[in-house]
Amino acid sequence: MRSEIAESVSVATRLIADRARFEAIGTELARRNPSVVVVAGRGTSDHAAIYARYLLEHALGVPVALAAASLLTQYGIESASPQSALLAFSQSGAGPDMIALVESAKRRGAYSIALTNDANSGLAAAADATAYLDAGPERAVAATKTYIAELISVALIAAAAARAVGRDAAWANEIEALPARMQASLDAASSWITSAADAPVFGALLRGNRTLVVGRGFEYPNALELALKLRETTAMFADGYSAADLLHGPIASANAEVPTIVLSTDPATEKSISGSLERLRAVSAPLLLVHSGASGSRGMAPLEELALPNGPSGPLCTPVTAIAGLAIIEAVATGRGLNPDAPQGLTKVTKTL
Repeated sequence: MRSEIAESVSVATRLIADRARFEAIGTELARRNPSVVVVAGRGTSDHAAIYARYLLEHALGVPVALAAASLLTQYGIESASPQSALLAFSQSGAGPDMIALVESAKRRGAYSIALTNDANSGLAAAADATAYLDAGPERAVAATKTYIAELISVALIAAAAARAVGRDAAWANEIEALPARMQASLDAASSWITSAADAPVFGALLRGNRTLVVGRGFEYPNALELALKLRETTAMFADGYSAADLLHGPIASANAEVPTIVLSTDPATEKSISGSLERLRAVSAPLLLVHSGASGSRGMAPLEELALPNGPSGPLCTPVTAIAGLAIIEAVATGRGLNPDAPQGLTKVTKTL
């Protein structure tokens, strides 16, 4: 897991160098002029799909929704139309439910895009277009570099789509800088891990059995993904929340025994995050605030901070924060004496319908 997290930087570099094939997909998506875009995935790929939900709605200005695969696979309800488009995420490309969604979309005239790390998979064969992740073999059960490959692929597709429809895509000018910023983020996380042996929040993560991860906007997919990785690799129960949703009930479960990771790298969501931080501090939750130079604690002690240097804000903060968060979780898992490469009871490929 540790080495595959580090490989994410070279994966991002490779995808950006090969951006033309993603841009072709984004341009075609825009040309189709869908009135709605549907995204679908399971597990980690579901969280990448949520990133696509945010970024494609930002890029195209049309509604983007998460598919309810069971409506098709369990109830036989088909809802795709020629006015819709589907992005199906599956690292293995072998998920029967994702393949079924793509096949249904094709039958009903919708444009379908597969995002997969297997260009010869059933999902790739079924879709109109394939965004091949080109992440190389991933041996750890917990997906890391393929998650980041999905994020980068979505960013490249969305940037091309935004330009094709004439919407603001200034954020996309920072895509070229992502590998360097991801490496800086990983280095910052590694330094924090080395120095965090006596940090209260790190100790709480090593000892605890519950954790919260909080984000908002483009950090919300990471909150969900990092919570999933904690559940997979550390044998603790972890929940990921939007900073807004946290205040609608789940905040009641926060206390001094529940370490909480708060993701705040985007100034656009800083006010919302600050409100959640205040409530978490009020119940003495051990806190780790992950922020960029543009968005920090503003002296809101006591909490631990991880500053990600020169990180982008807005749509491209997600992969930069993800690599740091994944490194921390790997360190927590090994610190708890567990093997994050092969969590008990999990397999690399899970097939559901």
